[in-house]
Amino acid sequence: MNDPYLYAHTDILKNLADIRNEKILSCMEAEYTSIRLAEIVTGESVSRFDFAALCEMHHYIFQDIYEWAGKNTSV
Repeated sequence: MNDPYLYAHTDILKNLADIRNEKILSCMEAEYTSIRLAEIVTGESVSRFDFAALCEMHHYIFQDIYEWAGKNTSV
C-alpha cells in the first residue's frame, strides 16, 4: 500500500522543503517546531481542548514543514 504522507519507497514524510534525507528533515523539524512551540507557550492559553483545537495546534506547530499539518483526513 502506498502511504500518501510518505515519499515513495521511503519512511520520510512528504514536506514543503522536499527534503528526502531523514536526518536533515529531523533537524529542520526540530528547529521550526521549537520556534512555534515557544510562541504557543508565550501566547494566550487554549480556551478549549477538543479535536478541532488539537488540529489547530498541530497546524500551528507544523505549518512550516508539512502541507497536511492539522488537516482532519479521517472524514
